[in-house]
Amino acid sequence: MRAPTRQTGLSMIGFLFVAAVLIVVAIVGLRVTPAYIEYFSVKKALESSLREAKDVASTAEIRRSFGRARDAGYITSVAPNDIEVTKDGNTVYASARWDSKLHLVSNVFLLIEFEAVASR
Repeated sequence: MRAPTRQTGLSMIGFLFVAAVLIVVAIVGLRVTPAYIEYFSVKKALESSLREAKDVASTAEIRRSFGRARDAGYITSVAPNDIEVTKDGNTVYASARWDSKLHLVSNVFLLIEFEAVASR
């Protein structure tokens, strides 16, 4: 006669714990995704603003160009006046910093700090 083998696998409590963790990760991921999409849009807009500016040293021209790219890219977190333009040697840097406060559940929020930098 064969000896009984012990069953292995995931218990119901273990399954519920794993499911709860996966649900929390999915909720946070779905809330964070639009903020990161906007970050990449801002970075792309900064790069195109530096590329389009005829006079790279002109802060006003870079901000105007960013404003046009902002309107076309549905960027809401960064205004043209939030763009900082600095020059280091022959390289011009355009950067923007902003915070994104994302509501998760009840009174729980997730704060993400972004900084996008482009150079030419």
